[in-house]
Amino acid sequence: MSIFIGLLALLYPLIAYLGLTVGSPSIVAGGLIIVVLLRLKFGKSTLFNKNQTKLFALSMLIVLGYSLLTDTSDGIRFYPVAMSLLFLFIFAQSLWSKQSLIERIARITEPNLPASAVSYTRKVTLVWCMFFFINAGIAAYTALFSSMEIWTFYNGLLSYCIMGLIGAIEWLVRKRYKYKPVTQ
Repeated sequence: MSIFIGLLALLYPLIAYLGLTVGSPSIVAGGLIIVVLLRLKFGKSTLFNKNQTKLFALSMLIVLGYSLLTDTSDGIRFYPVAMSLLFLFIFAQSLWSKQSLIERIARITEPNLPASAVSYTRKVTLVWCMFFFINAGIAAYTALFSSMEIWTFYNGLLSYCIMGLIGAIEWLVRKRYKYKPVTQ
């Protein structure tokens, strides 16, 4: 069930586009709200704590609820903006905690990270913060000033490709340098 709900979340822009071409924004928003509630109930996260998960759900319910109540696509189109800003907040917040979010992810497979790896994971966390900041801006621009086709293309394809590219580059860099010692 949780894989199915995750897949629906990934396909959100395509579902929104197809739904809005055949149905009203209220119906699409209502369906997406059901997906958010299912994800809250059945989704499991090893990366985010319960409060962060609830913050995601509440934010999505507010954004989608706006479309449900107004029968406009505005809230639906701002969903990717809200997601990027939430990820930015969580990644940035982790920089001020004992472990950055990327360090937490790295420790899943490598529990005893050397100091150089901890420094590296903080830098990677900063890169993701920059991505989410820029992505939120582009997503907001497409929500406000672009056609539904361009909004779907960016938020449903291009932004995912950019995330994949960042992940692939990071993986290559990590494999190439494998946490070289920090020089002071």
